[in-house]
Amino acid sequence: MTGKDTSDNTDQFGPTLSRREFLRRGGQLAAFAGIGGFLAACSSGSSAAPSAEASAAATSGASAPPVESAAASSAPEASEGPLGTVLNFANWPAYIDVADSGPDKGKSPTLLAFEKQTGVKVNYQEKIDDNESFVATIRDQMKAGLDTGWDLMALTDWMAARLVGLGWIQKINQANVPNCTANLRDALRNYPWDPGNDYHYTWQSGMTGVGYNTKSTAKAGMAELKKVADLWDDRLAGHVTFLTEMRDTFGLGALKLGKDPATITIDDVNEIVSDMQPLVDKGLRFTGNSYLQDFASGKVWAAMVWSGDLASSGGPDDKFVFPEEGTMIWSDNMMIPKGAQHQLAAETFMNFVYDPVIAAQIEDFVFYVCPVKGADVELKKIDPAAATNPLIFPSPDVVAKQHAIKILSDDENQQFNDAFKQLSGA
Repeated sequence: MTGKDTSDNTDQFGPTLSRREFLRRGGQLAAFAGIGGFLAACSSGSSAAPSAEASAAATSGASAPPVESAAASSAPEASEGPLGTVLNFANWPAYIDVADSGPDKGKSPTLLAFEKQTGVKVNYQEKIDDNESFVATIRDQMKAGLDTGWDLMALTDWMAARLVGLGWIQKINQANVPNCTANLRDALRNYPWDPGNDYHYTWQSGMTGVGYNTKSTAKAGMAELKKVADLWDDRLAGHVTFLTEMRDTFGLGALKLGKDPATITIDDVNEIVSDMQPLVDKGLRFTGNSYLQDFASGKVWAAMVWSGDLASSGGPDDKFVFPEEGTMIWSDNMMIPKGAQHQLAAETFMNFVYDPVIAAQIEDFVFYVCPVKGADVELKKIDPAAATNPLIFPSPDVVAKQHAIKILSDDENQQFNDAFKQLSGA
């Protein structure tokens, strides 16, 4: 996979059902939290300091307007090299705004606006289904400092930390991203693996919990799913998926057993594997974002899912649950791989999406937790309902049950991955 497919990005997106229409019809998001809600990395009463493997996502309260509006500015004066005419961006599915109607139906207003302002064509591809499999396709090029075919990619904290530590990520020219430096939420600054944000800026943050189709589970004789443990119900056998992201799956598995993901050991992992093995024997599969297609086809009735997906690309009967045991938290981060051919275009795009107006436009579709100060104010202007959505602004009781898996040593990472591969058959 080179990532240089120049096909039109209009075909890269999923269902065109309006997110707002879905929420009106579904009516599944109860107990809305106010804008003062915030996402913070915490585990069973511990502090919420950012780490290499988990991140906070939003600070509370409204924030001031940006120092500079990306929508109204030209390329930064401190540019290095030509802007170029193309930007190759690898991202996850259902992760950018898409027009629901009109002449640009199926296209991203954000990408179209960026292209109009800069003249840079965005080759936006939904190529990331999980961190490990995507990085495997470009590992050799990054290691050698060669062009991977991508100028920008969005990877989760733990993988981002690993690649930065290996020296495989290009340093960002901060003079080219004034919106990022001004508008990044404080909770996302000063991570140990990148304290000055020299190598990354957050794309979105979110939570991992439980998703299910209400019609399918009702036919199976089940009431509302409320716990991670409900995924073990025999009535769901053969119609459940867990995630190919080991940290998410083992994290929720630990919470189901009453264990803290922040202190997880290989003995805990072995216990989690033993607990999950009977589900595997009954047909449990492990997937990335492809669970969206499985929900749509009716193949899957319930799953471990990422918080914004079902609201963005699911059907009206698909529901996300903040499970009683708690959720896992994470951020996906924009990074420029070593050897990228269009670094200035990547930095210009980072700067563009950190304009609160643009960030709110994206958030009104993706329904993840936005990393940009001031986006909450702009979102309230364009979509008051979204501005009170708990997927974007989690309530205090949800925040209190957010967890992050601990930073794994090299030995632990190998042991955990070996156990996961044995369980999942990867």
